[in-house]
Amino acid sequence: MKLNGMNLTELDKNLTDAEREEWRAIYASYTSSSVISGSVAGVDLHEMNIVPKGKRKPMLQTVRCLIVIKYRVKIIIPEHEVFANELDMGYHILHSMCGANISYVITHIEREAGFAIASRRLALEKVRMTNKHRDISVGQSVNAEIISVGRNMCTAHYLGYDSEVPQREASHNYIPDLRDVIHTGDKVRAVVKEFDSEAGKLVLSIKEGTAHPFDGVETRHPIGSSRMATIVGKYNGGVICTLYDGATDVICSYSAMQYDGDFKTGDKVEIIIRKYNETRKLVYGKILRKIRSR
Repeated sequence: MKLNGMNLTELDKNLTDAEREEWRAIYASYTSSSVISGSVAGVDLHEMNIVPKGKRKPMLQTVRCLIVIKYRVKIIIPEHEVFANELDMGYHILHSMCGANISYVITHIEREAGFAIASRRLALEKVRMTNKHRDISVGQSVNAEIISVGRNMCTAHYLGYDSEVPQREASHNYIPDLRDVIHTGDKVRAVVKEFDSEAGKLVLSIKEGTAHPFDGVETRHPIGSSRMATIVGKYNGGVICTLYDGATDVICSYSAMQYDGDFKTGDKVEIIIRKYNETRKLVYGKILRKIRSR
């Protein structure tokens, strides 16, 4: 068997069964543009000839690349071949994709050197074409997969589309760092907020795929009740606490003799529920005391 002048029969004759199976999948993807998948192992820098925007001639540039190694072969996916649409999260989005299972198409093989170059962008286009008859409509609930998580933004993938989900659409709760509660590879229920197949744009809301913690709050946490809580953030003159159930946020003020400097994020406190705002689905309370740890 020959591929681009390579005698694969000779090159592959001493491979183990596992190695041969790995290379065959790579050959098949290269010759037929079939989609294969693997988990991101890390990020490398590689020098490649890239044609800059607005230019015709390629220039040698150092490119950040995703690395997939299913068994022995190093698959290199250049940054500009990772997404079908430009995202706003910067280079660090690649580093936060470690561990994500992604699809790709092999575009170049260096058989003797033991690596191949691939494009996730091409794989996304193929997945979209395969699923073009599937209904994606505004208000629809879908099962998406998290492929990257940053402090204030995560990226969810569904049927060949990547959707940047900001902190305010990731949870009903105040979350200082999304990485504490959402992880690469998580399967999440999300609601379609916007979809444009022509532009390749999908906007998802994860929080709308979950029940609002305010619902039923008057039964779980009636006005006048005291509750254990954790301080998760501060704003001008007060703090945001999450109740022990991990679901309900309470906007709290201090008692008259309390000093803001005595309280910090992560402190355990006892609060009293004071009132609700039904329209905005907010709970208000007051801090009674700090709970001292033993």
